[in-house]
Amino acid sequence: MPRLQERPPDRLTDEEAAKLASLPDPHGFVCRLAFGTGLRWGELCRAQVADVKRVRAWGTVEEHWFMEVSSTKSRRLRRVPLAPDLLREVRQRVGRLVPYAIGSPGSFAERVRKLTGIEGFHVHQMRHTFACQWLEHGGSLAALQQVLGHASIVTTQRYAKLTDEAVMREAARLWTPASG
Repeated sequence: MPRLQERPPDRLTDEEAAKLASLPDPHGFVCRLAFGTGLRWGELCRAQVADVKRVRAWGTVEEHWFMEVSSTKSRRLRRVPLAPDLLREVRQRVGRLVPYAIGSPGSFAERVRKLTGIEGFHVHQMRHTFACQWLEHGGSLAALQQVLGHASIVTTQRYAKLTDEAVMREAARLWTPASG
């Protein structure tokens, strides 16, 4: 008997993600932070500006900024790279990044659904969206596993399936002869 096809991850479309990211603060910032880091809800709520660290690439002057996530599901320290735009936004804040007023994941999701009209939205979709976009933009599965904090790459593979559209874009890119 043929195996049933796995469901794709419950991710947001690019348009929905843009709508959430453009919400007024504090909801918009929380969404941008989630889309930019792939953190779980509990990790987002514990994140603080003091968790942002810098490391210099060995033997160079090149600096990389990341968020150190110490209270994780696996109890392992994790370093999540930060894009320059998100880094600038985070560094303008003080203390805890997600205000207590945001509330539980359920109340946050309910408020976001009311503000955006995106039915069925839940906070974990932002993590799924982060994972899918990482791969769609050329990030490696091994690096994504480390960023998400998965013990097994099998978990990451299930978590971050590409959309058919992303696969077709990749195929078109590979089939297009290089100009030069």
